[in-house]
Amino acid sequence: MAPTDLLRPLEGQREETLRIVGSLSPEDLDRTDRESGWTVRQLFGHLVAAELGMAFVIRRALDGDVMHPSPEDRDAFNQASAEDVAAWDVERIRQELIRARTTLRQVFSTMAEEDLDQPVRWPDWPARTIRTSIPYMLEHEDAHLDQVQAALERD
Repeated sequence: MAPTDLLRPLEGQREETLRIVGSLSPEDLDRTDRESGWTVRQLFGHLVAAELGMAFVIRRALDGDVMHPSPEDRDAFNQASAEDVAAWDVERIRQELIRARTTLRQVFSTMAEEDLDQPVRWPDWPARTIRTSIPYMLEHEDAHLDQVQAALERD
């Protein structure tokens, strides 16, 4: 079995993310990050989609199929994830973040220690195994929370 504390850094980051979500008003969801042009709602929707996407990529890797998404594939995925959340309210965002993390936990719960060294690929990440992807997943969420904070502080 994979070490149970492996996802601890991600869990701590998700607690912070959920704390921020819990502090949002409905109006906050429509504030825009200047850097990306995405709303707070879209940034959170992207985090959900990205985590579910990583769970999918990891499952495929565990099945012996190393996916090689291109930067164009990644960009199309990102754009679609930003568009699919228009009706999400604060509670839906919270539920979807919890669901995405539960999905990732389920994938990791099926893994043995040696599975962590299975190859994975993601555009622009130097990580090349499941194990070495974890810090990049953490940094990804943290970077988008910085964008959320910037959008909220702008006014």
